[in-house]
Amino acid sequence: MVGILSVDPLQDENKEESNEYVLSPEEEQKLIQLADTIISNWDKKVNLIEVIQGGQMAIVWKVHTEEGPFCLKRIHRPEKKALFSIHAQDYLAKKGTRVPGIIPNKNGELYTKHGPFLFVVYEWIEGRPFELTVTEDLQFIMRGLATFHIASVGYLPPPGVPVFKKLGRWPNHYIKRCQQMETWKLVAKQFPDDPFSQMYLKEIDPFIKEGIDTLRRLLESGYMDWVTQIEASPNLCHQDYGTGNTLLDLDQQIWVIDLDTVSYDLPIRDLRKMIIPLLDTTGVWNEEQFNVMIEAYESVAPLTSEQKQIMFIDMLFPYELYDVIRERYVRKSPMFVEELHGALEYERIKSRELNKLIHQV
Repeated sequence: MVGILSVDPLQDENKEESNEYVLSPEEEQKLIQLADTIISNWDKKVNLIEVIQGGQMAIVWKVHTEEGPFCLKRIHRPEKKALFSIHAQDYLAKKGTRVPGIIPNKNGELYTKHGPFLFVVYEWIEGRPFELTVTEDLQFIMRGLATFHIASVGYLPPPGVPVFKKLGRWPNHYIKRCQQMETWKLVAKQFPDDPFSQMYLKEIDPFIKEGIDTLRRLLESGYMDWVTQIEASPNLCHQDYGTGNTLLDLDQQIWVIDLDTVSYDLPIRDLRKMIIPLLDTTGVWNEEQFNVMIEAYESVAPLTSEQKQIMFIDMLFPYELYDVIRERYVRKSPMFVEELHGALEYERIKSRELNKLIHQV
């Protein structure tokens, strides 16, 4: 078979597995041969296989058949976590939610295991990515998130498949990140001639304190009550929602794709992970954009004042700053001091604006 290596413009550039890795012709051919082997487990007559996403993590192929194209994916997750998400996607698709349906293999199973990995075949969804600088697109994508959250209520994994949830675990996440930021001070001291490290040592303490204060405020809020309330019938959080994992089809319907990381959690986790990084790209606090996103979400799934207060408190934690520092000291990425300066300034702006909102609700 002839395979065509193509760049998928829909992949989120911020995802860990998206490193713009370019396959060599030999690597590409091996992936095509692998796909050819795997797809034989499905009753499909294959005409052509394209490598859409390669590299070391999740691998995606577009498989052209007489019935039309399908998506073949190697899920780069531990099997137990993969099974939770596979069955979640199957549940959502079968109840009519706009997520790609899973095509069972010849044995009627939702996946095929090959080596340590699970492979799944999905419906191929044609559509365009959202442009988040366009207000209408921004409203579309936020309404789609709310619809996804509502539709996911009721999902229970089959017997034997572990439940994956982050409900009630936010305090531990805060503590771990604050401890890591303290530890990175020791790392920074090893680089006295590095401007990034010296700025980090000079500026980080107030932000670690902000993280600790955020933990206190979260515990004093209605967070744990909300967790207890939602545990009886939890919704799924996508955990990686955004332009890379959503499409708008020709009928102006939004599709949610790549559900590999879904878990039970408060819905505002997805809002925070969607809203805060987007505002960070502007260098300022875009109040209009912020309000458009929340209002669009609430037009489908309203939040109470207390729930919004919990969301604003969570948004206070210096997540974006933490990510920049992690890039430098954990992933060893070359980071300019200007990038650290920008993250520090954004956290200051964000803190000021969110504290105003917390006092207003």
